Amino acid sequence: MQVDPQAPPLSTRRQLGTKQPVVTPQLPHQEENSLHTQLTLFQEQQFTGRIDIRVASKIRWSLYLVLGRFAWASGGEHPARRWRRQLLNNQLLGPAKTIQVRATDRFECWDYQILTLLARRRVASTEIVIEVIRGIVHEVLFEMAQATQLAALGTIISSAPHEQTLPFELRPNLGIRPSTSDTGIWPRTWTLEMSSTLKIAWQTWETWNQAGLALYSPNLAPLIKQSEVLKQKTSVKHYRSLRELVNGKRTLNDLATLLKKDVLAVTRSLLPYIRQGWMELKEIPDLPIPIRQPQSSTVDSVIDLNAQPLIPGNTNNNKGVVVCIDDNPQISETLEEILQGAGYKSVWVADAVQAIPELLKQKPILVFLDLMMPVANGYEICSQIRRIAQFKSLPVVILTSNDGLVDRVRAKMVGATDFLPKPIEAERILATLAKHVTVER
Repeated sequence: MQVDPQAPPLSTRRQLGTKQPVVTPQLPHQEENSLHTQLTLFQEQQFTGRIDIRVASKIRWSLYLVLGRFAWASGGEHPARRWRRQLLNNQLLGPAKTIQVRATDRFECWDYQILTLLARRRVASTEIVIEVIRGIVHEVLFEMAQATQLAALGTIISSAPHEQTLPFELRPNLGIRPSTSDTGIWPRTWTLEMSSTLKIAWQTWETWNQAGLALYSPNLAPLIKQSEVLKQKTSVKHYRSLRELVNGKRTLNDLATLLKKDVLAVTRSLLPYIRQGWMELKEIPDLPIPIRQPQSSTVDSVIDLNAQPLIPGNTNNNKGVVVCIDDNPQISETLEEILQGAGYKSVWVADAVQAIPELLKQKPILVFLDLMMPVANGYEICSQIRRIAQFKSLPVVILTSNDGLVDRVRAKMVGATDFLPKPIEAERILATLAKHVTVER
C-alpha cells in the first residue's frame, strides 16, 4: 500500500486562528478502503503482534494486538503528554515517579513497561490498568482516524477516481509485544475487544467532525493572541482564568485533563475566541520521552518520571511559592500539576507538625490547608499561622469536603482567607490565586 505524496499534511491544521469559520470537509463514503475496515481484518484473523500505520503526514502509530484484541498503542505527535495525562487521570503520577526502569532492560514500549511494573507491585489494580490502556488506545485511534480522513480528502481531490489509493500505509509485524518477556505476559483482562473499541473511537471522531472541528487537532495548544480585546469582551474573573489556562503551553487535550472535562466541550468553549481571532491554535512539541541517557559508561540510564511536569507552564516557577498542607498525596499531586503549569512553585507538607517550620522556610505567597488533618486539624493550624506576625496577611485557603455554613464561619473566625470545596478543580484553584495573589508581571 502506497502513501499519496500529494495528500495534505497535518500541518494544514496550523492555519486556524482566523476570523473566518472553519468549513469541515465532508468525505465520500469509502468503507471498503477505511482504516476501520482494514483493522477489523486483523480481529478476524486473531492477529498477535504490532501493526504500524503511517499516513501522508509521515507520522507513525503502532497498535499492539493479542489474538485480535487491543493490548496497547503508541506513536503519534505527543506520546509523552498522552502517557502523563493517563497517569493523572488515574491517580498514578505519584507512584509512577518511583519507578526506575533501566535503559538496558529489553522493552518495546517504555510506558507499557512502567504500567506493567506498577501492576506487579500492586500499585495499580486491574481496573486501573484497563482504564490506562483504554485511554491510551482511544487517543491513538482518534488521532489515526483524523489523520487518515484528512489524508483521504487530499487523495480524493488530487487523484482521478481510478487512480485513488489508500491514504495510509499499514504494515503488520507478527509476534512483537510492547514489554519484556518476563513482564509482558498479556492477561486477557488487560486487552480490549476491537470492534467496540473501534466503534467508540470512530464515533468520537465523527462527533468532533460534525462539530466543525475536523481541522482542529486536540494536540494543538491555544494561545491568547489579542489580550486587550479579550479582556474587554469578557468579565474580569473569566479573563483571569483564561489568562492562566490558555498560555500556549498546554494542548487542548492537556486542558481537558487539567479541567477534568471532555476535550470536545473545552474546545467548543474556546472556539468563538479562535474564530474571532482573539486566540490562535499552534503546534507545540511533546515533552521529552522520559528516558535519561547515561552520564558515563558505568551509570545506567533510567526512566525518570520527575523530568518534566505533565503540563509545563512557566518553567522558572517565578510567580512564587504556594504551600499545600494536606496528608493526601493525591491532592498534592493534583495541586502540583495545576500550580506548576501556571508558573508557581508547589511545596507539599504532609505532616501538620512540620507546617509552621516549613512556612517559615518557604515564605509562601499563599497556603492551601486541608481541614481534616491528623494530629492537628486545619482550624488549629490556621490559628497557629495567624499568631506569627509575618503571616498575618498571608492568604490561607481552607480545603474541605464539608462545605457547610458552620465550617465557613469557623474558618473565618480562625483567620482563614477563603474556603474551597473539594474535589480540586483547576479553574477554581487558578481563580483563587488570581483573587488573592498579586503577581509582578
